[in-house]
Amino acid sequence: MTTTIRLRGPADVLAVLPYQLGFHPTDCLVVVSLHGTRVGLIQRIDLPPAEQVPEAVAALLGPLRSDRPGSVLMVGFEPAPGRSAALLEALTSACIEAGLVVADRLVVRGDRWYSADCDDPGCCPAEGTPLPHGAQVPAVAEFVGREIAPLPDRAALESRVRAGRPLLVRAVGACAEEWFAHRRTLLDRADGELGVCRAHELAVWHELLRCDDGARDVLDLPPEELARAAVSLTDVELRDALVAWLCPGTLDLDLIAPDLLAQLQSALPVRRWYAADGEGEVLAPGPVPQPGGGGEAEGQGDADGRRGRDLHRLERRLCDLCSALPDEWAVAALTVLASFTWWRGDGALTRIALERALATDPAYRLATLLERMVDLAIRPTQARVSPASSTRTAAGHPPGRAV
Repeated sequence: MTTTIRLRGPADVLAVLPYQLGFHPTDCLVVVSLHGTRVGLIQRIDLPPAEQVPEAVAALLGPLRSDRPGSVLMVGFEPAPGRSAALLEALTSACIEAGLVVADRLVVRGDRWYSADCDDPGCCPAEGTPLPHGAQVPAVAEFVGREIAPLPDRAALESRVRAGRPLLVRAVGACAEEWFAHRRTLLDRADGELGVCRAHELAVWHELLRCDDGARDVLDLPPEELARAAVSLTDVELRDALVAWLCPGTLDLDLIAPDLLAQLQSALPVRRWYAADGEGEVLAPGPVPQPGGGGEAEGQGDADGRRGRDLHRLERRLCDLCSALPDEWAVAALTVLASFTWWRGDGALTRIALERALATDPAYRLATLLERMVDLAIRPTQARVSPASSTRTAAGHPPGRAV
């Protein structure tokens, strides 16, 4: 889905970055790829000690080259004056050597921002410029309208996908063991039972993937339903089909087995947020549209707002599912979440989901593939995936365990 959010200058970019990242950045460097009037890749890295600066530059430069930006914006979020200077200078030199244009370099300290290069007090005062209040930036209102609000820090974002309520997690784990054993017994008995198992599981996914106002909270669903959703992802064909449904453009629907595709289309809710281009959200600097425009433009804006809100609700519901699962049953769900967030262009949450998944199962194939794509800044629509059903049986294996 392509949604354009218009920005007027550096202050607007700084106000919007926490909403793009999902949390307020601190003690880090954020690097933004600019493609003309569009924002591309956004990278964030903790400010390293001096001896690790070359390693940090190498980690940032590779994805930048892959993204091929017209220019680059760097923002150092530092707790003390000069804390980000070494990394800013080193990355700037590396970009110039690589033929990348550095459009601007900013520093944020406390509630003020500074230019790292401008010495004109009439333009950039030495005491810095106050960060704009969200109400002063029209683009922030776009995010608020989509029910998006940045969390205090990265740790708060991590907590969204970490196993949460111990009693619920334990109950879901026990139910998952039971459903997995029952599923395998049915499949060993007759091939025709696969469709029956999938029907039960897709009924749960129908509830999980609802983004309308009447949807039940994920954490209020019975443990046995959450368990069926987790176990269903050991069926790699079903897992890939769900990724295709969630992330248009990553997998052609006509590559899904016809019987499974028919079940998918019958069981899952309508993708109200789906747009035919299959892209993630985009930031585009430029003038803010004035109110009172034509009906067509206004209607398109309303549709974009609804799609953005629905995408955010889906992300939140997938996070809630992951937080209800014990580690050994969360790997596949975390990877589906990471596929969705990377399709949207949310690298921070993608990394966090993959970190938990790979900590449990370092060899989980889709997670390792996705991690490599993130490392190289390859968006899912640039590398279309084919079904991986040949790697495991439809019965599947519990992720996170030796097979």
